[in-house]
This record gives sequence, C-alpha cells and structure tokens, in this order.
Amino acid sequence: MKRYPDCIRTDGMCGICSLVNRGLDCHNNKICGLLFQRTACGMTQNELAEKAGINIRQIQKYESLSSDTGNMTLKNAIALADALECDVRDLL
Repeated sequence: MKRYPDCIRTDGMCGICSLVNRGLDCHNNKICGLLFQRTACGMTQNELAEKAGINIRQIQKYESLSSDTGNMTLKNAIALADALECDVRDLL
C-alpha cells in the first residue's frame, strides 16, 4: 500500500524512502521512529505485532501519530524495541 498517490516506491515503504529526512517523509510530514525502524527492518505491521505481542491496532495508532509514542507503556516500548532490535529511544 502506498502512503501517497505520487509515491515513486513500488513497495509502499515510504518510511524508508531515500527522500526521507530525519523525522520527515518525502512530503515533509512527520513520521514516527516506530515507522522508520519497522520499515528499515522490512517488517509489516502484522509481523511486528506478532513478534512484539502487541495488538496491530496499537501499532497502527502509533504510526499514524494518533497515539503519541512518547506516552506508550514501558511494556509496549520494550516489546517493540526488542522485536525491532533497536534502542527504545529510537522509537520516540
């Protein structure tokens, strides 16, 4: 699924696009660290949800910025960081 209709990527991985600046996508919209880390690992939201033991809807909320990753529970933060093999601070 493409994030934007004019996306040049065929895989829809806008979070890892070469046009992405730190914290901003190719349309200069804010992206969260979770989206960046997940796409860098080549994981789908479903794969991450299963590996971290977190409901996929919660991951979708974090990535769409409707839930602030800075306010996620410590349990979720550690589970996501472990699943993505990154530091918890990389998700914020």
